[in-house]
Amino acid sequence: MTLRCISLVLLALALPLKSCTGSLPMLFSSVSPGAKTVANAKPTPPFRTESFRDSAAVRFLVVGDWGTGASFQKNVAAGMCMKAGVEKPEFIISTGDNIYNDGVISADDPQWKTKFEDIYTCQELVLPWYAILGNHDHRSSIQAQIDYHQKNPRWNMPDRYYQFSMKAADGTDIDIFAIDTDPLNRKDTAFALKQNAWLRPALAASKARWKLVLGHHMIRSHGGYGDQDYMIRWIKPLLDEFKVDLYMNGHDHDLQYLKAPEDHFYCLISGGGGGARNTAFGANTIFAATNGGFHYIAVTRSRIYIEFVDSSGKTIFASNITKSQN
Repeated sequence: MTLRCISLVLLALALPLKSCTGSLPMLFSSVSPGAKTVANAKPTPPFRTESFRDSAAVRFLVVGDWGTGASFQKNVAAGMCMKAGVEKPEFIISTGDNIYNDGVISADDPQWKTKFEDIYTCQELVLPWYAILGNHDHRSSIQAQIDYHQKNPRWNMPDRYYQFSMKAADGTDIDIFAIDTDPLNRKDTAFALKQNAWLRPALAASKARWKLVLGHHMIRSHGGYGDQDYMIRWIKPLLDEFKVDLYMNGHDHDLQYLKAPEDHFYCLISGGGGGARNTAFGANTIFAATNGGFHYIAVTRSRIYIEFVDSSGKTIFASNITKSQN
């Protein structure tokens, strides 16, 4: 046995038992430079991938925390190109932190080119992007991100909070409600009340079969930030009351899928577009991963099909949120 092998074995034996609850590759990722880990990881449950390319399903990608312009973002973008080339999504959702580190100052800011236009260049990703603001975007001009649509029509952020709808070929309809969560984190009660005064009647008026809400900050997480009290206070009650099916967010630089028993909705964290952090499995985790990636979603009348896709374009997990055919 070489000295390098002996060193790796000794280091592995010295790790706390909790670090060894994942798979063997997870153990060795803890000693690989730059790699992030998933604490308390469980074996990946059996899953089956499906293609919806030629179906009536509404198909889209979800990516967040991406706008660095660095190699990590470019690698994830290449994986998105591969997946989009196979499944032909109709649009892309951004869960915020669109431009690091401090947002943009105008619709003409050169970062739009270096961190968006020059990254997602393949034809498969020349799609409508529906975006929200993250905390890093708030560091500069909010209006610049709204105005960028006039320069690049593929970018859609008509306001700090807004609603858009999609309809499948079979008539299945989806309403997606995009919100600005950073003021809630900063305890801006006036904004929270104003946004909820829009969100409550918008959710109440929705007759769509599926209701999805999109924000940057998490409600539930076992990553670096954990559950967020201000989101539980301001947003969770509305999602429960109006039977929202899925809440999508970023902020944690990982991929997570969670369902707390007291929540009506599932939580999907998609924050692996531009960097990675350690994450973890907790009591309400269905699946979690890190080291970059995004989600592919297909919505049919009976279910929301969700894939976790890593930066190489490989699907590492898939699951479904089901609903009665009625």
